[in-house]
Amino acid sequence: MQKVPFNKPALSISQQISQLESRGMIIADKSLAEKALRSLNYYRLSGYWMNFEDCRNPHHFKSGTTFEKILSLYEFEKSLCQLSFEGISRLEVSFRTQWAHQMGMKYGSHSYLQPEYCNDFSAWLDNMKKVQAEFGRSKEIFIKHYKDKYAESFPPVWVVCEILSFGNLTCWYKNLKPVKSVNPQCLGNAKDEIASFYGVDSILLESWVHCLSSLRNHCAHQSRIILKTLSIQPMKPKSSRLSITSLWQNNASLYNIFLILVYLNERIELESSWKNNLIQFLLQNSDKAVEFLGFPTDWQNNAFWKI
Repeated sequence: MQKVPFNKPALSISQQISQLESRGMIIADKSLAEKALRSLNYYRLSGYWMNFEDCRNPHHFKSGTTFEKILSLYEFEKSLCQLSFEGISRLEVSFRTQWAHQMGMKYGSHSYLQPEYCNDFSAWLDNMKKVQAEFGRSKEIFIKHYKDKYAESFPPVWVVCEILSFGNLTCWYKNLKPVKSVNPQCLGNAKDEIASFYGVDSILLESWVHCLSSLRNHCAHQSRIILKTLSIQPMKPKSSRLSITSLWQNNASLYNIFLILVYLNERIELESSWKNNLIQFLLQNSDKAVEFLGFPTDWQNNAFWKI
């Protein structure tokens, strides 16, 4: 397709409102619309109202589309992202703990420095470069303490895990080779033991934490997670012993991602109100959960989603 020069002018807030009205959007409360458009970029909100455009009439809205409805959808996703981030953060801390504990107990305090515990040397090298960069620029007190006190160039695994991003940590896990423990008091291999803690196999856990790391980044950077298909999707569980296998939807919906996020959080022993808060929110927005997240129409009847 031949490219054309961009010649659209910037629009004032009042012009933006007029343009939306000319395209068929109902704006009953102009004051609310002005406040929203001064705080939320017109282009950001366009990602939400595109779903309400008439496919037969480009740049025109379906009958009955209101600005309040668009704003309500935006606020719904904003709250959903906050809840998602909280649930993923809780899992992230747990996953860090499991990785550091199993690596340290089975292979030794600085085992992550040894490429023989990894499947791919190039991937290990890339991960080590990230560790070196994070360790070098970290201003954390515990990192300064380590640098001041110890001769080793890098800290033990239970320290270094605290300066890795969740995304980098998932890369370490993916590259981890299921090597037999060198500690006779702690048998097994680290990769499978970490997965076992969450009640799944390592292949499934690799997929799930990678997917959740991607979702975390979307939430952290205020990117939309609804009204689009996320590029990284979780692998479907096959085992009937997992409570979520029979609930899985055969599509790329956010519903499946919330299934695994709730499931993994339930494996964490510390008590939390996160699941209850999530379900309460979804119950209050059940119509949106069905329409925009891919939840089944009878989702709240399943015991998995009971408070």
